Amino acid sequence: METKQTGWLIIIVMASAISLMFGLSFLTRMPDDEVKFLYIVASLLVIPALLFYQLTIVVDYQEIKIRFGIGLIHKSWQLEKIEKATAVKTNLLQGWGIHYSLNTTIYNVTGFKAVELNFKNSKRKVRIGCNEPEKLADYINRMVAQKQ
Repeated sequence: METKQTGWLIIIVMASAISLMFGLSFLTRMPDDEVKFLYIVASLLVIPALLFYQLTIVVDYQEIKIRFGIGLIHKSWQLEKIEKATAVKTNLLQGWGIHYSLNTTIYNVTGFKAVELNFKNSKRKVRIGCNEPEKLADYINRMVAQKQ
């Protein structure tokens, strides 16, 4: 099973900021040094956009794999180490992106729906943002049951 979560807010904000910078450079009479600086900043904004525009989740017979954007940031967990998956809601304080708290790591790019993974012999939890958490949690639980 494969599912994707697209971070439209990230895409829109970054594209708007880059467009604004290029627009300012064309519409104003800025010194060349300032224009070069705007181009550098605009180019740097492309990096987080490429890294976090989407979260892809792939569940196969062995593991759960996630990758952000173009795939430089990725992570996987073996199904045999997972106890269960549950559909949950995150909140605004937990944010978007990759966040670590006392016993939970959150991976998401938009929204507040997620699948929480509980691991055998561990208090550590992982939350993965997705658009259909009930469907994904059910699929993961079926795959985990087959591993037992």
